[in-house]
Amino acid sequence: MKRIILTLLSSLLAVAAFAQKGSVTATIVDAETGETIPGAVLQVSPTKSPDTKSFFTSGYKGAVTIPGLSYGEYSVEVSFLGYNNETRTFTVSSARQSLGEIALKAGVQIATVVKEAKALRTSQRGDTLSYNASAFKVATDADVEGLLKKMPGITITDGAVEAQGEEVQKIFVDGKEFFGEDVTTAIKSLPAEAVKSIEVFDKLSDAAEFSGMDDGEGYKAINIVTHENMRQGQFGKFYGGYGYEPDAQTGTSHKYIIGGNANIFSGDSRVSVIGLFNNVNQQNFSFEDILGVSGSTGGGGPRRGVGQYMVRPQPGVARVNAIGVNYSDTWGKRDQVSFQGSYFFNNTRTINHATTDKWYEAPMPLDTLATRGYSNTLGNNHRFNARIEWKISENQNLMIRPGFSYQANDPYSWTRGWQYGAPADGGSGYSYTNNLEDATRQGYNARLSAVYRAKLGKAGRTITLDGSANYSSRTDDADSYSNVLPTSDIRPEVDPETGEWNPDDYMRLRYLRDEAPSSSYRLRANFTYTEPISKISQLSLQYRFKYDFQERDKRSYAGYTPGELEFDSDLSNSYESGYQTHAVGPGFRLAKERNTLVANVYYQRSMLDGQVIHGQSDKISHGYDNVTYFLMGQFNFNRENSLRMFISSYTDNPRITSLQNVPDVTDAQNITNGNPDLNPSYNHRIRLHYVNSNVTKGRTFMWMFMMNATQDYNATHMVASPGTITLNGQSYTPNYYSRPVNMDGYWNLRTHLSYGFPIGFLKSNFNVMAGLTYTLTPSMLGGVVQNDGSITGGSRNDTSTIGYDFNAVLGSNISENVDFTLGWNGTYSEATNSLVEGGSKNRYFNHSAMGNMKFVLPLGFTFTAAVSYTQYLGFTNDYNDSFLLCNAYIGKKVFRNQRGEISFGVNDIFNQNKAFVRTVGSGWTQNATNSVIGRYFMVQFTYNLRRFGKKGSRNIQDYEGVEQPRRRGPGMMPPSPPGFH
Repeated sequence: MKRIILTLLSSLLAVAAFAQKGSVTATIVDAETGETIPGAVLQVSPTKSPDTKSFFTSGYKGAVTIPGLSYGEYSVEVSFLGYNNETRTFTVSSARQSLGEIALKAGVQIATVVKEAKALRTSQRGDTLSYNASAFKVATDADVEGLLKKMPGITITDGAVEAQGEEVQKIFVDGKEFFGEDVTTAIKSLPAEAVKSIEVFDKLSDAAEFSGMDDGEGYKAINIVTHENMRQGQFGKFYGGYGYEPDAQTGTSHKYIIGGNANIFSGDSRVSVIGLFNNVNQQNFSFEDILGVSGSTGGGGPRRGVGQYMVRPQPGVARVNAIGVNYSDTWGKRDQVSFQGSYFFNNTRTINHATTDKWYEAPMPLDTLATRGYSNTLGNNHRFNARIEWKISENQNLMIRPGFSYQANDPYSWTRGWQYGAPADGGSGYSYTNNLEDATRQGYNARLSAVYRAKLGKAGRTITLDGSANYSSRTDDADSYSNVLPTSDIRPEVDPETGEWNPDDYMRLRYLRDEAPSSSYRLRANFTYTEPISKISQLSLQYRFKYDFQERDKRSYAGYTPGELEFDSDLSNSYESGYQTHAVGPGFRLAKERNTLVANVYYQRSMLDGQVIHGQSDKISHGYDNVTYFLMGQFNFNRENSLRMFISSYTDNPRITSLQNVPDVTDAQNITNGNPDLNPSYNHRIRLHYVNSNVTKGRTFMWMFMMNATQDYNATHMVASPGTITLNGQSYTPNYYSRPVNMDGYWNLRTHLSYGFPIGFLKSNFNVMAGLTYTLTPSMLGGVVQNDGSITGGSRNDTSTIGYDFNAVLGSNISENVDFTLGWNGTYSEATNSLVEGGSKNRYFNHSAMGNMKFVLPLGFTFTAAVSYTQYLGFTNDYNDSFLLCNAYIGKKVFRNQRGEISFGVNDIFNQNKAFVRTVGSGWTQNATNSVIGRYFMVQFTYNLRRFGKKGSRNIQDYEGVEQPRRRGPGMMPPSPPGFH
């Protein structure tokens, strides 16, 4: 009996000891230099079962943590390109222990190493695709943008960066946020030669990153990994230029540009300062539009020419003054507190001359709208945002994000033109359009969010609390007038000698003054609890709360004499509304080896309570019940193949202005009204990403698929030429009347392929991309407008548009002295309206060919050029427009190490620049143009600041990033033997 008890006791102790788990940490370093190595791969396996393997990757500063290892003996093999593998055996016998530094020795077979270095363009680690920067050669003074343009699967258009078919929302540098959400500024503020690798990944939201449960609210991001020895020094670029535009159509003929960036890196302490002052339409900072005034004038945004870029293109020619500062640092004995923050200031004045030609086609009555407009807009914008993370203890973290922005906008604009269509063909007749607006708008936005996470002892058992508060306030005062004279069936009589016509026969102006202060606040609170149910799985319980409140007090004064305006209750209204949403549901997470599966489901209850004051108070109260879901899968089949999948649903509640049954007659020829019976839209979304990275051959293949289907889509019911209608006792004769309605059947699909590979005999990289986009948009056309604002009758029209696009880019990889990028992209589009008999299609095609190059010639002379040819073809409307843009500069390198450059050149040599855009809708096609800068001559000076390392050397070859025979950093190869290519 005693032996049995002792045996049982020994067995229980053995089981208990085996069941205990520990966490192991280590730091991977270079054996020769002692520098840390991020990106090294660790293969861990128990010595008793070596076939059971787990993989981990060293992160920032070479640190790696291996959690959840049961007590016992293990072996770890560490590998990294260019180094010999290192194998160790260790025993886990406590909850936390460290292996210290694991040193890797550089490989000794030079020929083999060089072969790998030439092939290694990309590598795949989980959902992160990493590009080796040394495999994409650019000019020595190029910035990160020039580097990104050569990488497969990445495109940059008008300053917006797209990776794997999705727009990049944030840039990180060595894992730290860089200039907030201003992606364009970030990629232009760092030199390409400081970059070791570019990592493209799906960034989790703050709450999901803390809780470990993906919530589907992440975004595409890029992390720029710098060479370690370049994290100590000062670098940047400063430039200034003066030019002259002989035939300036907008603004002055004298052109100038002054700008630059300076980065001061000292380990974790980093300061970046940028500035830009010019009148050549270069706007390098993105906008935070809290006033809702960034829409395009004349019905379409511009088509930017070579050398002109914006994150959110604004029509017209702008004068820009902008500065920005980014700061990051860590504090505390163990770097417990980290801070990242940025501040921006933009001052712009934009002048634009716009033209719009719009054709209404079947199933709409045949009409033509031709307008010409002018706008002069002054804007000021201050923005601040920060991220503070506090590692309270090993089991507790707190992250806080404060933010503030202020915007002032003073737009002045007018539009004049004609809308005409033969009444015999169902057209509207002849009506003159004459609108003017002179407004003053300003507002501010203050926000604060926080995320707290705590580990509750057992591995995988956590709670996450996150919340946010946002308050906005704005004022909007506008003086305007619009033409309200009824449409005539008679063509205007034009004097054959003067070309003039009598405006009194077609124009009567009604003047308005609107005063519309408003404010809103938004509250969010989420709670997530996770509980492990096995070594590889985890359950969660999540609760989400949202509350949105907004109020507005619009007071309008109207009349037909500018100085005699009276309060108009029909155009005035005050409202307040509150949306309250509760969602609760379970979640499940499965993580095995390199694969992850997350599933969540929520029951959601939304309640709207509002009040509209329009003569008398009208209550609006709605309740909505929905079930939403989220499914995410990350499947890493091996180191070269991975698939990422998202399947989710969400609701989109209508705004109170869409629900109030109050007509908006600000433009008397285009009246809109609300719909109190409008329901929230219910959206279903699927997103797939597949990546194949062939390290051996240097080839990268990517496939993306996205689909969105919407029930109760917020569509438009439009009536053309409704005749005389009565709303709130007033009579109107508009050209168009519309209100929102719910309709099923909205679809949006997009698929995108990308394939990149090196071409050895050209010493270049070739990337091809192709895609297809399909959209089906329902609407209602026709019917009779009732006195209560509703529309009876009408017919459903489904507008389907399909677009095929192709893009090819050839980027040089010859040397830093020969840098060129050649590309072609084209898009073919078709639009069909279901109400059109025979299903005729509106077909059009646009394409462009481009080339950017910089050559460094003997004696330090340089040649820089950019060429772009763009053509628009309308097959249905028989439209053809094209233009050629060509910029060329000749320069001379100056100063020691050729850090300076003086250049002279011409922008738009052939003076053909145009800002053109074509859009298609339900029964209409529109062409729009906006102002651009034409040909101008400029002399420019550029200086590149480069001081790296503790000694502040100006010669970058003294530090990491250049092949050296005696010194190698992580990932660096020994030089090629003489004659080896």
